Amino acid sequence: MKKSIHSYAWIKVWAADAVELVAPKAAAKGFNHVVIPMRDHTTINPAEIDRVFSAHDITPVVTATQTLDADISSLDPEIRRRGLDRHRASLKLARDMGAYHMGGIIYGVFGKAEAAATDENRKVAAEALATLAEDAKPMGLRLAMEILNRYETNMFNTVDEAIAFVKMSGSDNLFLHLDTFHMNMEETDMLAALKRALPYLVYFEMDQNDRGLLDRGAIDFHPMLQVLKDSGYNEIIGAEAFSSAVSGPDVARGVSAWRPLFTHGDEVADSANAVLGSVYPL
Repeated sequence: MKKSIHSYAWIKVWAADAVELVAPKAAAKGFNHVVIPMRDHTTINPAEIDRVFSAHDITPVVTATQTLDADISSLDPEIRRRGLDRHRASLKLARDMGAYHMGGIIYGVFGKAEAAATDENRKVAAEALATLAEDAKPMGLRLAMEILNRYETNMFNTVDEAIAFVKMSGSDNLFLHLDTFHMNMEETDMLAALKRALPYLVYFEMDQNDRGLLDRGAIDFHPMLQVLKDSGYNEIIGAEAFSSAVSGPDVARGVSAWRPLFTHGDEVADSANAVLGSVYPL
């Protein structure tokens, strides 16, 4: 099983020394993939990540970002160019640390929007990601778009909208990342949405309704995991959670982690294993 956990379960924010902390903890809990957020390229040392992760039989999963002045969904050609340049730099870092998967909010800027995105915003973003996806192929990388809720993106919020975006791009190297926290808000039928996403799905992320420990909360993961197992899904299944007792101020602000829902990442890992073990033998 390709089993992933977000590094933020254990750390306040990604920094140069994070790799030595996260890798042994994730490996000890049976995870073979770990998410590295590439928000600040200056904190990413790909050679060191490759060395440490390889020693623990862990593969990095990277998330890439856009900024207000480097955004492939912008209608300003210069801002759009800088967005593509930023993504190309992220691809190189991902390749050099041994990743095969670059995902996250790669189609625009994270955050609450002041207005709806336009069809033109989506068109230019899809064109840019089609180009980037081709760049990624010879590097051994694929792209995966995480679908977020309405408060965090205005580009698309549901599986059906994201599938339409992938089709618009025309790319065969652009896939979907489903996060149950967001699905719980935006999908009228999470199981049906998951089934429709399967042909495009490469990352299924378990994330509880309160973003706390996975084995307690309103979301029942068992039926969704059973769908994945029955379908023969063999891509990544991930775990994510946030707590004010762990997250740094910037991360906490970004995901509104105002409560101490756990005190140590080992609790997140244990809760993920408990949930996964109800369907998959671990």
